[in-house]
Amino acid sequence: MDPDNSTDSLTAQWLSDAEMPLANKFYRTHKFRGKARRHDPCMVIRDEHNQVIACGSLRKLTDSQLLAGVAVAEGYRGRGVARFLLKGMAEAYDESTFTFPYRHLVPFYESLGYEEVGESGLPSAIIDRFHTYRKQGRDIVLMHYQAND
Repeated sequence: MDPDNSTDSLTAQWLSDAEMPLANKFYRTHKFRGKARRHDPCMVIRDEHNQVIACGSLRKLTDSQLLAGVAVAEGYRGRGVARFLLKGMAEAYDESTFTFPYRHLVPFYESLGYEEVGESGLPSAIIDRFHTYRKQGRDIVLMHYQAND
């Protein structure tokens, strides 16, 4: 494997509630829309210098959870960092996990166990949020995590 594409020197860490400002600082610094909330599981990836280079969270909703705020610092994109992050977060996924990736990212999310689904029968908290984001002009797709039993 090309050392420049290795994730060997990276570490994944779930943040405590007290550490959530680290995630929000990452989002602000890199100009991402994401926001980590206390009590929602949030994972960061750190580089060999202990700098946060990626982040993602699971937004807890009434009867489901939404994988949200997945972001990788620009200099680390295309190097397997997002895959490393999402595989690390997968320990917290279950049959109630959804995500709304941009359309061009669908094959990537499919490779991680998500599948595109219709809205029928899904929790209202997921549908309502999906419609809100679509109305904002985002070209996103509704996907549901499928556990490999």
